[in-house]
Amino acid sequence: MTLKFRILLFILSYFILSANAYAAENELIWGGERSIYYSGIGKASDEFYKATGIKVIIIPGGCPLGSKGVASGKLDVGGLCCRPKEEEITKLGLKAFPLAYDALVIIVNNSNPITNLTMQQVRDIFAGKIKNWKEVGGHDRPIKLVTRLHCKDREDNWKQILSTAEQFAKEKKNVAEDQEVLLAVNNDKDALGFILLSMVNRRYAKVINMDGITPSRESLIDQTYPWKMTDYMVTKGEPTGNKKKFIDFLFGEGRKHLSKNLAFVDEVKAKPVKKKASKALKEKPARKKL
Repeated sequence: MTLKFRILLFILSYFILSANAYAAENELIWGGERSIYYSGIGKASDEFYKATGIKVIIIPGGCPLGSKGVASGKLDVGGLCCRPKEEEITKLGLKAFPLAYDALVIIVNNSNPITNLTMQQVRDIFAGKIKNWKEVGGHDRPIKLVTRLHCKDREDNWKQILSTAEQFAKEKKNVAEDQEVLLAVNNDKDALGFILLSMVNRRYAKVINMDGITPSRESLIDQTYPWKMTDYMVTKGEPTGNKKKFIDFLFGEGRKHLSKNLAFVDEVKAKPVKKKASKALKEKPARKKL
């Protein structure tokens, strides 16, 4: 090997190592729940790159991908739609940042005349206590249930409807992906399912009001709509460098590139506290004797 070739090889190696180091310094990897992916994190990442020159590689999956990927160091930032487990925080050292709320909504086929159900009716339907649409004001047809009972070891998800998988009716179609819920409801005029509002395509399904309340960003902000799930960003320990920059971007300028159906945590109004009437007001004044 000639000296000239050795020098050339050294220079090439230097540039390769420099390029790899530059790439490592100017990119990060996000992975997690698909609903966050469909809520526009890809678009937000593109805008983050334009603003900072830091490229974000997006890997859609589920909550386990987000938490395990971050814990193992394979991901820089993870995305969860269910509350992180206590052991993930205390034992794995994950740091969770609640970003936004997404309404957990009930959907039916677009041909279904039903537009509103009470919370109790929804629970009774999924429990198998109500089995026919005529029992809630619809046609005399059987209700076909579609569920996605994901993350059974986590909270703040479908458990708001019924607290355990065993409480759901045995006669149901349980699927693995949110898109499958949407397609199943679209393909069966008697179907009913649940999905996050940011995942709904109105061409495929109709969103049902709950107790007269329309699920929306506004009804999440004023807390009149009851069921919601939280989008979390998670990191291994306190985020620094590019990770902190990306999370700060999502909480700030980047939020405008996410789904318009989301209600950001800092937008949600506190529920008004109902003041109890004083004892003096409750007591009826004694009648005067004539």
